[in-house]
Amino acid sequence: MNNLEDYFFTLLRSALWSTPPTLSDTPNNDEWEEMFSISKEQTVTGIMLDAISKLQEEQRPKTPLLLKWIMTQRAIETQNERMNNALFCFISECREQNIEPYLLKGQSVAQNYPIPEHRICGDIDIYLEEEQFGEILKYFNSKGFQLEDEPNNSHTETTYMGFKVEIHKKSATFYTKRLQKRYNEIIAQLLESEEQRIDINGKEFTVFPPLANALQLLSHMMRHMIFSGLGLRQVCDWVLFAYKYQKQIDKELFIRYTKELQLWETYKAVTAIATDYLGLPKEYTVCELTDKDKKLAKKVFLLIMTYGNFGHYGEHSVITSKKDYINAYIWKVKNCIKFRKLSRSETWNYPIWQLHTIKDLKNK
Repeated sequence: MNNLEDYFFTLLRSALWSTPPTLSDTPNNDEWEEMFSISKEQTVTGIMLDAISKLQEEQRPKTPLLLKWIMTQRAIETQNERMNNALFCFISECREQNIEPYLLKGQSVAQNYPIPEHRICGDIDIYLEEEQFGEILKYFNSKGFQLEDEPNNSHTETTYMGFKVEIHKKSATFYTKRLQKRYNEIIAQLLESEEQRIDINGKEFTVFPPLANALQLLSHMMRHMIFSGLGLRQVCDWVLFAYKYQKQIDKELFIRYTKELQLWETYKAVTAIATDYLGLPKEYTVCELTDKDKKLAKKVFLLIMTYGNFGHYGEHSVITSKKDYINAYIWKVKNCIKFRKLSRSETWNYPIWQLHTIKDLKNK
């Protein structure tokens, strides 16, 4: 780890665990500018400032950059406030129809952070069982909302009070039919036997119970690792989720289900990053990591740091022509080969499923 990485991860750990940061030296101006850039690429700018504010004044960035950081954090706070309001209004409309959605990812995992309002928010994701999914779509259609289906038919999306809302009938998408079927069975069983609610600014929301939530978060990370890239924010989400809930989860059942769903290798790779870089105590893990596990984790870590949040800073994310589309597909195939150990089935089936995008180009 070089000096820049050491500074960056010292501050990120401090932010996650709300502890005073101890830097090995004082970063220079260029290093601070680079850390700001990395924090933007990894969408952790807001929480990073929480650690910077604990530094001695002489170790902090110079005033112009510090002010930029402060303004960025304030914008994140405002966006979170607006999103939480939109989320409550959306859920309230669903409840008026006697439908209680499950809140996925995003604002639910944000509540595990020391200051939830400093985690950058993305979309609103909710999950509904098949029958209620159809009912809520009819309702919002009748209200004049434009609903768009995904090609894999896993969810529909709309815009609500300025925010993108994804309404899922599959809480996770697998490109292998037997894995999708088994995942759906497990989640249905877990939701039938246990209920979990969380508080966001004094308002109550329904979320997945811990084991179901763990499987959903891991499947989401695995999917992004193999087809576009992952960001540090998602790993931070996992770190704080594991710290809060791992000991509440049946260890044997967790291992069994992650192996059945080919999520075990993803768990180990993310856990290696969580313990080595982000400070997750080892007692919150369920296994010892081997040298092979750590080797795969290094590949994942390089993917994260090279391509940024969800791979948005990679050449494969910029698509303005048919040639770009084909080059992006080739990149994804190579990435699947590189990370085939994560899930043999998914890294084989995803490129096959993606072929429909290439075929669609012929009709454009």
